[in-house]
Amino acid sequence: MTSNTNPTALAMLYVRVSTGRQADEGVSLEHQERQLIAQAELLGFERWEIVREEGKSGKNLTGRPALTDALARLDAGEAAALLVYKLDRLSRRVMDVLAICDNADKNGWRLVIMDQNLDTGTPSGRFVLTIMAAFAEMERSRIAERQRDVHTNRRANGQQWGVDCGPRTPEATRERVMALRTAGMTYRQIAAALDAEGIHTARGGQWQASSVARIVNAPASQALASA
Repeated sequence: MTSNTNPTALAMLYVRVSTGRQADEGVSLEHQERQLIAQAELLGFERWEIVREEGKSGKNLTGRPALTDALARLDAGEAAALLVYKLDRLSRRVMDVLAICDNADKNGWRLVIMDQNLDTGTPSGRFVLTIMAAFAEMERSRIAERQRDVHTNRRANGQQWGVDCGPRTPEATRERVMALRTAGMTYRQIAAALDAEGIHTARGGQWQASSVARIVNAPASQALASA
């Protein structure tokens, strides 16, 4: 472990959670902050700044203004280190991680991945981080492939998300949709009517013409219409 030798140096502590995962797997923002502050102190930093990003995906760096700003400040010499709790908090793409590592090396700041005890301030840390980033991207690809297989299987069985599986549309709502459709209303008109009647979607939101269409064209609804 390489300690910070400059007591005035600033460490930036980046914390991120994706939508719906605030408390999953012990990676809440608060948990990350506590762990990173302790790590910064252990490394000898007396100054640190929390960089928070909530509800942002780790697929890539696009759409993460807090991280983008932090990286720019690091490259400009305003801070000496970027600490993150887990590799996937930073990014799940190998190229993104390697680009960050290259900038850190070129501009003289260090990247520390706490849970793996990886530090780009050491050659061994840079090597292991590259391997870990490759595995993270491979796992993301595997997850995406499994999801595609699931969707393909559902379509093959005539299932539609939010109608036949996932959050289910109540039978009473389905009957109301079909009654309005039988009366000659368009999908858009049905959506407006359901909103006006205070009937929510399966997820509790407002209706769109597309969501009405999915219900009308679902096998269960067609069977209801022909009954």
